[in-house]
Amino acid sequence: MARLAAIVPTRLLRIVFACAVLIGATITATIPAGGATAAPAPTGISAAASTDNSALGGAVPAVLVAAGSPFTLTVTLTPAGATFNTDTKLSLTASLASDAHPGGSLSPASIVMPGGVNSAQFSVSYSAVNNGVQVTVSVAKTTGKISLVTPGMTAPFDVLKTVEIFPPTDPSLSVGLGVGNADCTHDTTESECGVLILPNGFASQDGALSLGACTSDLGCTAGSQVVQFIADLGTAYSATNPAILAIRCSKQLCPGKGVSNYTLKVSFSASGPLDLVSAPCTTKGVALDAAGNTFCTDYVHSHRDNGDLLLYLLFVNDMRGST
Repeated sequence: MARLAAIVPTRLLRIVFACAVLIGATITATIPAGGATAAPAPTGISAAASTDNSALGGAVPAVLVAAGSPFTLTVTLTPAGATFNTDTKLSLTASLASDAHPGGSLSPASIVMPGGVNSAQFSVSYSAVNNGVQVTVSVAKTTGKISLVTPGMTAPFDVLKTVEIFPPTDPSLSVGLGVGNADCTHDTTESECGVLILPNGFASQDGALSLGACTSDLGCTAGSQVVQFIADLGTAYSATNPAILAIRCSKQLCPGKGVSNYTLKVSFSASGPLDLVSAPCTTKGVALDAAGNTFCTDYVHSHRDNGDLLLYLLFVNDMRGST
């Protein structure tokens, strides 16, 4: 997949509910048989966040979720096979890997781990657009009691502004499928957004477009957004027949200068900084730069629209990117 970062003047750019519903089918219970050793008491908690991305291809993050939408929180007690004797309330706390104050909250704020169960899954959501969200799961405080069970924390994951899932047959792909309000046309109020053009569709069952926050660790322009496209393109595209992602940067964020004064930063990984610069294409409409890379910015095709800057990224693999 690729991620796109924000448009930067003469710099880089890159392409990269929760009810407390217990999913019974995924509960692992430890029930001693007659004469068998009882399950050990838990000393710790392991926590993992995920979403079902099985229909997507390419470099897919473990969690692909928009603010307010559900993700799966898997809670496992340690050591292996450990269980609580009775139903036990667990508290959920959000934090950010950057140590900044989280902009949102978790729903629900607590869950109940059934007694006799080693591992269970819960549907949870986070209310804000933040990068590096972590969920800590701990035994809820009880008056007069201190829990000896060590809390668990998920790996950091990004909670996005918008996630759009679409099939390879979506008719908009041939003319341009936009992500962001007003479909990323000149009527949009987004600081940055994208329009994907894939006339040959793609190989995976589904594809995804998303908008996420630009944070300082990503290397994008402050105030911009990260446009991300995820799918398995298969063999449908080549340097001479590339996929296109048009990044729209508002006239407020990318004012006045000529299009060649701005660059895109991209990444072909599912997370992390936008660490590649999209260099100029050597030939209009061909995804090839002077170094032989099969992604580049087509400055001949790029232009301004109603004052907004439109930079055309040509590529053959999914990505993230921004200015």
